[in-house]
Amino acid sequence: MRRTLAVLVGSLLVAASCASDDAGTSDTSDSTAATTATETIETVDDEAESTTPATEPAEPSATEPSESVAQTDPPATDAPAETTTTAAELDELALIGPGEYDVGVSTITITDTERDRPLTVDVWYPLADGTTGEPHRYTFVTGDYYESPTAISADAASIAPDGPFPLVVYSHGSGGQRYIASNYTEAIASHGYVVVAPDHTGNTAVERISETSDDQALIALNRPADVRVVIDAMLDPENPETAGFVASTDPERVAVTGHSFGGFTAYAAASGYDNELGSVEADPLVDAIIPIAPAVGSDDPDQQLLSDERLEAITTPALVIAGTNDQTTPIEPNVRRAWDLTSSDPSYRLELVDAQHQTFTDLCDYIEFFPTLPEVNPLVLDTVITMGAEGCSPGDMPIDRAQEVTNTFAISFLDSIFEGTEMIDPDTTEIPDDVVYLVK
Repeated sequence: MRRTLAVLVGSLLVAASCASDDAGTSDTSDSTAATTATETIETVDDEAESTTPATEPAEPSATEPSESVAQTDPPATDAPAETTTTAAELDELALIGPGEYDVGVSTITITDTERDRPLTVDVWYPLADGTTGEPHRYTFVTGDYYESPTAISADAASIAPDGPFPLVVYSHGSGGQRYIASNYTEAIASHGYVVVAPDHTGNTAVERISETSDDQALIALNRPADVRVVIDAMLDPENPETAGFVASTDPERVAVTGHSFGGFTAYAAASGYDNELGSVEADPLVDAIIPIAPAVGSDDPDQQLLSDERLEAITTPALVIAGTNDQTTPIEPNVRRAWDLTSSDPSYRLELVDAQHQTFTDLCDYIEFFPTLPEVNPLVLDTVITMGAEGCSPGDMPIDRAQEVTNTFAISFLDSIFEGTEMIDPDTTEIPDDVVYLVK
């Protein structure tokens, strides 16, 4: 039946991304954010060895040349012999900028009636030519806001008519908000995708600040269930909140992406998940995943969000993205473990050199934008600056560079899965020194 089914408008600042002892990660970001503001921010080769030939060069022959062989010096005018290269020349990495579409944003509510669970959801989508509107504001409960430099506030009636478009679900980190990676979600939408991001009720900044967050077992179980509910709703013509998007959303092309605990959520949507509270089956509609700085846990079974068996069950095409300096969900063990255990086909791994955990959120953009406002809540500004230490500090990968690389690889991956184009290939493309790119 799923295949046949073709408040928080002003949201809170986002808390530090998933930092769970159970996931084998650090919780320093969470503790900082929870004490500083009414809303926290989720942002907030070996060297080649020198070798010698296996044998010494042959000694000159002791036999004199035959007298019949003329002994002449090389002509003075001879040019030096040209060196030939057998290796094919690599193409320069072509960065992917904004797509052909302008982007609209709508905020809706999707309710799971079985769990009596409302989800506030942002939807980004390609706009029809000529659509105009006001720049979209991602507004916090304090009244402060971040104004999108590219997207406008719109509704489903303004969606481009040349769909249906692939559907991408974005999952925020622990204690975060749905719009925390708007640079990323807007970029994907501009290339012809419908992108949806729910607030995971019970695990957002609202509950973190009010100290009413659900316990981790319930959070972990709810997250992949939330993704499943959002996918169903976006394909349900009977749902009044989503009906306007259904005809423009392709049920045969669905991806899940997410940051930190949202990275766990992307894996769990593909693998299924179970704990002492219940289970959620793998969603057969999910065709691709992009976990970003994912929290999956260590090799110790007592410190795992996803078990070895669940990870080993994943065959869904995957691109995992991480920062080499991530202190919250470090590559070792999180990315390494998922990379080793999953059997995704194809499977790609991208590491941004000197990027940190909050590199993959909009926090650095907040730091730049807030001074342009007439007035900013001091607690909000302090929180932004504090949380920005993990991603917006001197020595970190510059945020503009991090965004263009992240968006380039993510969009190339999605297009390769859903449009049949070629994914970036390290055998034919020169990979820059500030990224590590692996394929298996």
